[in-house]
Amino acid sequence: MSAHHDFDNLPCRLTLSAESTAEPPATVHCDTRLDETWVYLADHEYVLATDDEGSIVGVVPSSRIIQRLESANDRERARWEGMPLSALIQFSIGHAADSCVRMEDSHDCIAITENDDLIGLSLQGDVFFSWRRLEPTLASASCDPLTGLMNRLAYERRLSEEWSRAERCGTSVAVVVVDLDDFKGVNDQYGHQTGDIVLKKVARALEASLRSYDVVARFGGDEFVALCLGCHPGDIDIPLQRIEQHFRGCSVEHQGAQLPIRCSIGAAVRHDGFSNTQPAGLFAAADGCLYQAKRTFGDPHVVELGKELDGKLRRVLRAESSPAHEASPLNEGLAQ
Repeated sequence: MSAHHDFDNLPCRLTLSAESTAEPPATVHCDTRLDETWVYLADHEYVLATDDEGSIVGVVPSSRIIQRLESANDRERARWEGMPLSALIQFSIGHAADSCVRMEDSHDCIAITENDDLIGLSLQGDVFFSWRRLEPTLASASCDPLTGLMNRLAYERRLSEEWSRAERCGTSVAVVVVDLDDFKGVNDQYGHQTGDIVLKKVARALEASLRSYDVVARFGGDEFVALCLGCHPGDIDIPLQRIEQHFRGCSVEHQGAQLPIRCSIGAAVRHDGFSNTQPAGLFAAADGCLYQAKRTFGDPHVVELGKELDGKLRRVLRAESSPAHEASPLNEGLAQ
């Protein structure tokens, strides 16, 4: 059988000029506060985030920025206003050495079209594709297909970015590890389809327990991880208690019966000393707390690290319903 080629979509020749009079895209430093980007959002569908050298490090849809800045929750909106543009970069663009076309004058290029839509350019052996065309594919590469959460690769990149930002800004980073208890038994006794339902239910419970600017990811198998940002000493107890509360009544139905979902939780918070330690060490500390929680079949365990803290592992007791707890800033702006 011979291959069939549709020549209707083959390119036409264009001229690409360095002196174009077209409106340039919005370029904003990645550390710029979100509330300082309003001036670009009405006229630009995307904002290009740049680093200190002016290199593009990411692309952020204006709609994503507007969604955060127009949050109905006052505390949530205030938090997003002070967040940097980099917090909304889903995938980073790395530097490509000696592989880019130099725009010194003008070049003949080939327009790549599909059904009369321009989707890319071919120029000097390189191919440049429309961001609208690539964005869904790039987004799926950083997403866990079953739960819709961030995957491990994207989580590790985000942890590294938040680590650097915490070092610059003097904020904290907390890693929370959640592991399902006896998940293998669920798969073995009730089947993998039921197991998948459990994993999806866990993903939604974690999202509901945390704030929208916290990060939730599926680390692998039945293990989940979250980044809680900007916690003061002792504050980490509140999201841990909320997670524990959500799981206390969490179950899935199987053939008319309710199967309870149980998990163990460990967390580690670093408040300072980022330049002398590595992100992997914080995850290892949280994993050690998780092991202790599993060993005791009880409450979440946590360790807080910093020069003013003792770094001792401690239990996080179940939350008691009280006005002080309900009014805590960490309970504001939760994803529902």
